[in-house]
Amino acid sequence: MIKKGQTAIVTGAAEGIGAAIAFALARRGLQVMCLDINDTENSAVAEKLREISPGHRAYSCDVSDPVQVSEVFDKIAKETGGIDILVNNAAVFSTMSFVEDTYESALADWERNINTNARSTFLCAKKAAPYMARQKSGHIINIVTNHVKRYLYPPSSNEHSYDASKYAQLALNESLDCELKPYGIRVNAVCPAATRTPMLERFFEDYGLELSAETVGQCTGIPSLLEAEEVGEAVCHILNWDETQPTGQAILLVYSDDCEMLRHGCDSRLTK
Repeated sequence: MIKKGQTAIVTGAAEGIGAAIAFALARRGLQVMCLDINDTENSAVAEKLREISPGHRAYSCDVSDPVQVSEVFDKIAKETGGIDILVNNAAVFSTMSFVEDTYESALADWERNINTNARSTFLCAKKAAPYMARQKSGHIINIVTNHVKRYLYPPSSNEHSYDASKYAQLALNESLDCELKPYGIRVNAVCPAATRTPMLERFFEDYGLELSAETVGQCTGIPSLLEAEEVGEAVCHILNWDETQPTGQAILLVYSDDCEMLRHGCDSRLTK
């Protein structure tokens, strides 16, 4: 469960869901280490966090780069005394075509998604896990996507790289749980549906649409739009679960009530 003074690392903390998670953790008294390649916005988030309480820091880090990840995680552990929570949130989203895109541009799209979304989860978990194992406690939360819940969200014709990277992240969530549970490390994933973030707003703008529950419904068939702050609170609810609650889950969040429901523990309706 969350304790004041714990050290939490949030990747992709400069905006959107990552920033919302950082603020939710800070309000609960944790030291939040913000990692992002967007130095300006990342530093601004850390500065705002320090208005809540001291101890929050921003680190410039490309989480797909093994050297940068290794150096930053070791620095954080040395400066704070350990790593208690890791939230693998950093992500990109794009579309591509196997027919219309060039070979080179399709490959670049694939590498960008795989490296940012899946490789970063591997690298950050690999650095955090030994620190957590030594202290016999820790939490890892992986922010995946509603796309992996195919019974509600069928595949599209152009999100190949993104979906593949997110399924890799989902597989890591399951195998990490298997290995790390005996060390007292809890691992779960959150799979948010459409959430109001700068990234999703830019995506809708490219199609000439205003982001709303209605326009999301036009695209997915399910008219829902979460706020990033709701996802941040949902993550904190999961971090507050005790040993009676499951691990290795991939929890779907579609509506505001889904986020609030987690305050009372895991609900099997959200883990199908």
